[in-house]
Amino acid sequence: MINKNLVFLLPILVLLLNQVHVNAVAQDYVPRNIDIERSPKNILVGSYVGGRSHLKPMLDVATILIERGHNVILLTAGKYEPSSEYPGLKQITLGPKMTVKQVKMDIYKDFDYRTMVPFMEFTTAAYNVTYEKFKNAAKENNIDLFICDVLANKPCIDVANNLNKPVVGFTLSMQMMDPKPYNSDPMYGCNISLENESIFERFRCALIQPLKIAYAYGPLMCKLNDIRDQMNIKSVSGTVPKVSLALIDTFFGFELPQSLAPNVQEIGPVLSEEYPPLTPEFSDFINGHKRVLYVAFGTNFYASIENNNKILQSLVEAINNKMVDGVVWALSQTSKDDFSPTLSFTDGTQFAPQFAVLNHTNTKLFFSHGGAESTHESLYTGTPMLVLPFGGDQMGNAQKLIKSAGIALSINKNSLDVKDILNKIDFLLKDEHIKKNSKRMKYLARINSNRKYRAADLIEYMLYSSGLNEYLDDDFLKEWIPAESRMGFIKANNLDIYGVLLIIIPALIGIAFKLIKYTTSNSLSNRKKSKQA
Repeated sequence: MINKNLVFLLPILVLLLNQVHVNAVAQDYVPRNIDIERSPKNILVGSYVGGRSHLKPMLDVATILIERGHNVILLTAGKYEPSSEYPGLKQITLGPKMTVKQVKMDIYKDFDYRTMVPFMEFTTAAYNVTYEKFKNAAKENNIDLFICDVLANKPCIDVANNLNKPVVGFTLSMQMMDPKPYNSDPMYGCNISLENESIFERFRCALIQPLKIAYAYGPLMCKLNDIRDQMNIKSVSGTVPKVSLALIDTFFGFELPQSLAPNVQEIGPVLSEEYPPLTPEFSDFINGHKRVLYVAFGTNFYASIENNNKILQSLVEAINNKMVDGVVWALSQTSKDDFSPTLSFTDGTQFAPQFAVLNHTNTKLFFSHGGAESTHESLYTGTPMLVLPFGGDQMGNAQKLIKSAGIALSINKNSLDVKDILNKIDFLLKDEHIKKNSKRMKYLARINSNRKYRAADLIEYMLYSSGLNEYLDDDFLKEWIPAESRMGFIKANNLDIYGVLLIIIPALIGIAFKLIKYTTSNSLSNRKKSKQA
């Protein structure tokens, strides 16, 4: 039976508990303080190559730093004209903008590490002049921190390290900053993933290809080190540039998954907060067509006349076969002269607002070269892609879009076929897996697009976490520098332990054999003595 006193006390107990809850709700809580005490710092953003694809992601992060009160200076080739997109940004020019023709790269041939040799020769020859420009800009503007585009930009990284300033490496390539033996890139002559490759292919990619690359770049690296020695510059950037923090403009779902050190951060896709809207002409056209195919091959590459004609024929037949009902082709490097002289064109000089076109619900497919900015915008808007890679990172991006993201197909620039293009357009527009993956990647890209604020946070942490005069002290940033960078390759991978083990095991086996032999011989000797007795 239930105790009567207990029954009497229950209502009172409930009242007391309710009163405690009311008092707790009524109590004033103290909010946590998330403010950071900031003082303006001077930041230099440097890129030797320049161009929108290299500069825009860095400047989108720099915009956040400018909004937080920091002074940002851009040092790059040519004139980026950032005033409209990035107000408050000061620019110093390195000189005229470099062009593809300057470095004699044949865009119709395979574009891999060998194609980059003339480009590397060009940048090496300009190293001393470029170094002095970075150094003078840093001293004149009292720079506190460098953000360096990693591609062909050793002077920026060298100046930062020689002035004992923090340096942030910014790149699109994971392989350039944190290479893994199980990942590669078509730029280096291998597929992006070696996970399912044969032992012969992995042997080639792990040993043969690195030797070929070293043979191609070795003389240039020796020449560069000679220039450094003549200028009394401490050599600090090798195969993997020495930076305090590496920011990679990529994200999981698109990039192959791999373990990362704390000072290597994926912060992509880095996109602007605002983009140019559709012009009235574009808006009227796209609103009037329910299945639009958008074509754009970037600003640096263009196809041959023969390939342009094949592409155009494919687009016409795609419309005739009612796969699509409208096409927008943004002609940048391509002009009317790059098509058959029998074709006539309307002179359209409008800038194509690419993001706005892709973001329109009537745009169903993107025929692209697979550049990083185009890829990110396509993933963000959930637009499937047909990729025609010309070279550079585009070949690797194509493989990631197909294998990791599952939203694309690719075609080969050396063997374009109209029927093949049509079949792939039809597949991309109809396949349910493509539609599902496009939706999935759209969510992933949008969620990860906010990580540029994390990039700005990490840069500010570097600025405020320690006195800059003590930048190269061992204690600075020790919380995110992996131990392997200090231990060396052998110790970090326990190769010395395995070496000792390889010595111990044969020794133990030898001792075991001797014991067995000794025991066996004693046994035989005892048997002989027994028989003789």
